[in-house]
Amino acid sequence: MSTTTRTDRGLTRREEMSVSGSVLSQAPWGLAVGAGAVTTVADVILHLVTLRFALTGPIELGLVAFFAVAGAGALLRARRGRALVWAQTHPWRFALLPGAACAIIVFVLSMVVDGGVFGSLFSGLWHGAAAYGVTGLVGSVGRPRRARA
Repeated sequence: MSTTTRTDRGLTRREEMSVSGSVLSQAPWGLAVGAGAVTTVADVILHLVTLRFALTGPIELGLVAFFAVAGAGALLRARRGRALVWAQTHPWRFALLPGAACAIIVFVLSMVVDGGVFGSLFSGLWHGAAAYGVTGLVGSVGRPRRARA
């Protein structure tokens, strides 16, 4: 009978967040900023066309696009490493970090602008869930690019 090693038991939640942060630090941030900005501007234009001016909602939607593109882009990178391999084999666990980050930022933004605790909490949770879902789904079905020789 063999003894279990650290990798056999898995990672603690703290270690998973640390590994996820390491992978997310290599995200395509320029692309994520562009996706968030385009989404925000498009939603503002849509609100103006329908004669309902809103700024908080489009910013929150832009944050979802930002974190989803950053998380998915980090998973689909062509490089290799132990942290990235872990994230690619556990895309839903990795997606917790972009989802939680989106939820926290949307909650704070909503609290500052709107001021209601329950509305801000609900808004943060569903925007975070959207970023989590998109990141996890892309990580589950997407295949990373091949590294160049």
